[in-house]
Amino acid sequence: MTTTDLTVELVIPSLNRINTLKRTLEQVRLLYPNLRVCLGLQGEMPDAAWQTELDKDQLLRIERLPVPSTTATLNRCFSSSRADVLLLLDDDAVPHFGWVEAHLSAFAANANLAYTAGREVRATKEKPAISVFIRIIVESVSGLFLGCNKKLNGRIIGWINRLGIMFGNYDQPGICQINSPRGCNMAVRREYFVKSGGFTEAFRGNAWGFEADFSLRAASEGYFGEYRGDAIVVHYEVPSGGTRALQKTQWFKDFLHNQAIVISCIGPQAWLGALPRITKHLLRLVMNR
Repeated sequence: MTTTDLTVELVIPSLNRINTLKRTLEQVRLLYPNLRVCLGLQGEMPDAAWQTELDKDQLLRIERLPVPSTTATLNRCFSSSRADVLLLLDDDAVPHFGWVEAHLSAFAANANLAYTAGREVRATKEKPAISVFIRIIVESVSGLFLGCNKKLNGRIIGWINRLGIMFGNYDQPGICQINSPRGCNMAVRREYFVKSGGFTEAFRGNAWGFEADFSLRAASEGYFGEYRGDAIVVHYEVPSGGTRALQKTQWFKDFLHNQAIVISCIGPQAWLGALPRITKHLLRLVMNR
């Protein structure tokens, strides 16, 4: 199979960030004027002027959700699509040249591939050096129990272990096997999406970890994903609007609720790996009050 044999549709969910979404869609159209696009809109809707522009785009459709929910929005958009491969992009992420082609080439080469994740270049401030150092030490130890096909340049890519420790490093070049994608830049084979039942709609608010839940359920059935370092997006992580704009205490409550869903896929011991994540966000909550 070749990439031309696969049909594809891009899905962009958005909550109360119409101006950000508009800029992102403009960038996507510059790169891919003939790409089918579905906007999953929650909260704020386009004004009359932009809606008129959108109506002129014959390759674009809109799914409107009355109640905000990341996973319900994605399920609506994915289920109503007829494409072979569904691309998922955050409304504040901009793709690079060759992005679609890189994702599609992975599915064309492997008929059993359930999903892919692409490279994320974060435009926000880098992590402190001490945090990176600690992560590298933890990765070095954990990496002793992982095969080389799950690492690139000595870093573990998109992986969750039995202790619930999550490794990202989605900024590396190369290709490897993963069991945890990043929703800001991933693709899913629609056939598997339907078979799996889609994304879990029990996720609340920030929907933290919905991709991990999806991929861990896939792994339990023997399906893994592929990381593609040549499928690049720049992620601006706009702080206004979206799920990040929710009241901080409620955000943290939703974060704990969503952690529990992911951990239920692994086992109670995974709370050990979750403790550093929970502590970090708890400290942020206390310090920002």
